[in-house]
Amino acid sequence: MSKTLDELGGLPLFPPKARNSDPDTSHEAAESMEGEADTQRKWILASLRRMGPQTADELDQRLGLRPTSAGRRLSELSGLVEMTEKTALTRSGRRAHVWRAV
Repeated sequence: MSKTLDELGGLPLFPPKARNSDPDTSHEAAESMEGEADTQRKWILASLRRMGPQTADELDQRLGLRPTSAGRRLSELSGLVEMTEKTALTRSGRRAHVWRAV
């Protein structure tokens, strides 16, 4: 079941997902993240709006999220954020796409 968050433009947001082929524990983990994922999406969108374009790594660091959390949430914010053509280096020295609020 999708949720609508007025603070995020009233678009439907879907709970974290696990693939059908994933074990039961992955589905349980996805379900346990539902409320936290909503909060993370709000923080990420607010940070992109206030601080401007950032990589997922920068968002994880700035917001105190676990590594890769922002990357998972950015794809769930389709229509509210978009990947730019720019890249920046992550803390590990790898190139990553820069995202912005639309």
